[in-house]
Parts: sequence; C-alpha cells; structure tokens
Amino acid sequence: AQVMWEQSGEDLRAAKLRLRERAPLEAGFFALQAAVNALATVARLSGEFQLPHHSPMQLLGIVVDADARFDGLREPCAALETVQEQDPFRGEESHDELTRRGKAALAHATTVHKTVRAFLKTHRKRFFAP
Repeated sequence: AQVMWEQSGEDLRAAKLRLRERAPLEAGFFALQAAVNALATVARLSGEFQLPHHSPMQLLGIVVDADARFDGLREPCAALETVQEQDPFRGEESHDELTRRGKAALAHATTVHKTVRAFLKTHRKRFFAP
C-alpha cells in the first residue's frame, strides 16, 4: 500500500509537469493513474487484493464504505473515467481542448489524492502503528 501511495504522488507531480510542458493528453493519463493508485492504497489497507485496473469508479466502489468522505468522490472519479476514452490518434480535438481536459483531470485527481491523504492521516495509528 505504501508503494501505491508514493506512486500516486509521483503520478500527480508528473501530471503537473506534463501540463507545464504542454503535453495535456499525457497529463490526463498521469492524473488518472494518480487517482487509481490513491484509491488502490485504501483498498489494499482495507484488505482488498484483487483490484480492478484503470477504473477509479470500480475502486471507489470498493473503498466507499471505508469512510464517508469517499462518497464525495463520485463526480471526480466519473470524470476521470472519461480520460481513457481520449484517443491520441484521432486528432479531432484542438490543443486548447486537450489542455482543458488535462487541467480538469488534474483537478479531479488532486481532489481524490487530498481525500485519501486526509483518510490516511485520520487512520494513521490503525494502519501504520508499529
């Protein structure tokens, strides 16, 4: 779980960097991965080991009962699901639209990450006591 949590932070930083580098499509995918890893952290700590890959909504379904604050993540997780629908080979969207989507994905992933961080702080002794 600790590795997933650390990777979530790395993915969030990578998403921010990709936006600064004007690579918004990559930023969206890093944001999605940050949210998936953050939610997977909670799932692992809750005893779940068979986790869905690349689906924030499915992971949310697993962890929503762990803490009431996760219920507020339905909208951000649903929005992050659409990141997977972006096709870099279609070329139909303008760079401005891709940038808007990348920024939105980063905002949603940040919301997920902050919520998981608050959960981990609240339950630090339960999960991380020696």
